[in-house]
Amino acid sequence: MADPTVDAAPSRAEARLLWHQRLERFASSGLSVAAFCRSEHLGIQSFYYWRRRLSAPPPCPAESPRLLPVHLFPAGPPVEIVLPGGAILRLQPGCDLAFVRSLLDALGSRSC
Repeated sequence: MADPTVDAAPSRAEARLLWHQRLERFASSGLSVAAFCRSEHLGIQSFYYWRRRLSAPPPCPAESPRLLPVHLFPAGPPVEIVLPGGAILRLQPGCDLAFVRSLLDALGSRSC
């Protein structure tokens, strides 16, 4: 069973509030960072970490990742086109037909 005399670690929200209050006290203290940290029994690295973390602007919604629709084609057997010279084109379902037409034109076959 946990010892009731030992304080539990603060939640994230409590830690943020605690550091907000500390940084406000620092701003009005007139002390250097080192002197303030000594008076509050804080590590200087922790002070700078929280000051940077709490002063960073929240991410802009426009910069958040966007989700784009994805179209999945049912898996099926490839379509084979046998060209007059004996070459075989294997086309996967959903391939770009405009590209296939231009490829056939470039190879000298009739367009599909």
